[in-house]
Amino acid sequence: MHQSTKPPVRRAAAIGAVVAATAIGSVIGIGTSATAAEPTTPTTATASATTTPSPTATTSPSPTASASPKAGASAGSSTAASTAVTPAATPNDGSDLAFTEPSTQAKPLALTATVGTPFSHTFTTTGGDGTVAYAIQDAPSSGDYTVNIETGVLSGTPTTAGTFDFEVVAQSGTTQITEYVRLTVSPSPVVFTEPSTAAKPLALTATAGTPFTHTFRTTGGTGSLAYAIQDSPSKDLSVNVETGVLTSTVTTAGTYDFEVVALRGTATATEYVRLTVRPAAPVGVLAIVSAGTPGTTAWSVAPGGVITAFDGEGHSLGTVASIPARQGSTLWVSGLAVDRFGNATAPGSVSGGPHATVTSSVASDRIVWVQTGYASRVTFPHASDHRLTISEDGVSTSFVVAVQPVATAAVATTTTGTGGTLAYTGADETTPLAWAFGLLAAGAGLLVHRLRRRRL
Repeated sequence: MHQSTKPPVRRAAAIGAVVAATAIGSVIGIGTSATAAEPTTPTTATASATTTPSPTATTSPSPTASASPKAGASAGSSTAASTAVTPAATPNDGSDLAFTEPSTQAKPLALTATVGTPFSHTFTTTGGDGTVAYAIQDAPSSGDYTVNIETGVLSGTPTTAGTFDFEVVAQSGTTQITEYVRLTVSPSPVVFTEPSTAAKPLALTATAGTPFTHTFRTTGGTGSLAYAIQDSPSKDLSVNVETGVLTSTVTTAGTYDFEVVALRGTATATEYVRLTVRPAAPVGVLAIVSAGTPGTTAWSVAPGGVITAFDGEGHSLGTVASIPARQGSTLWVSGLAVDRFGNATAPGSVSGGPHATVTSSVASDRIVWVQTGYASRVTFPHASDHRLTISEDGVSTSFVVAVQPVATAAVATTTTGTGGTLAYTGADETTPLAWAFGLLAAGAGLLVHRLRRRRL
């Protein structure tokens, strides 16, 4: 805390040229008045003293004679006194000057400010001789604070936090008064340079599997600065504690809401973030094939044509070379274009927007799009190997349906293992490419329809 130790005489000298000029003018006016009064005094006194009293005034003074010398003496005494002492204060001589916000050195006027924020306070006075000049003494720091000599406005932009004691002086005529001030400057708050709220988070966009970074910055506060991610929705999201750099290596497309917190000293700030991870480029169509009967075997066909069989509860039965069917039977085929991480890439629609199309190598196959099932119904009139191709978003996937004659029971192809691996991802097909086969009881087409709605 800074406290002034200047004596009153030294502080008075600091007010400045304007204040000094006002004081000199007042002194000159008083001196002139006193000089002009001096000749009058002896004249009046002499006149009273040389008045010749009547003989009768000595033994039996008359009322008139005795009144005259008393009146003369009274006049002379009054005039002499006016030349020896300063006249009593009048409302116009400035001696009644006072600040409107009283203070003492023990109880200074309390003001507050914030580092980096413009600050002002107007000092006002009552009384005075009509002209008042203001000045600051023992300012907390040179250049940060000034007082307007005419208006009494203290202004400045604090650069340092702390508590500072100083004085503001007002002068009118020969009267000078002091306002004791204690200014408490708080550190500036920590704020992110990109404002956000929980209702309006900062919107960021990344691509699945592509490294993404964003640097968070703050202003204000004092001391060391640290960043942290809060409520992280993925282990693939991190924030550098020193630099505030957010790094994302997320491979699952979707929307992620979380917070980044900045800590500086005891001050904190929160950035609300919404990261939208878009799918990468499509590599093929992931297809779902079923007979349309709940609880029966279904198949997934990954980009590249690898077929995996699943039982009615969604358990993997291993990979197969082809999908078995009987002559005249019908299969339901649906699918979505996906990137290399299994994220659907085509825009979804709940009202009949873009959908995968199915074609067959056998011209006699009857293919009908069924909007309510969000799938293509494929009927096989002839027995043979049929190569079906499902296409969407500029990519396609082909697979073989082995159609057996009606007179011959369909023979299922042997499996090559259990829990196969999808060649294009290197990931177990049950996550995420199996698409929750437990829902197949509701129909493969309906499952795809739900997946499209989830992407909206």
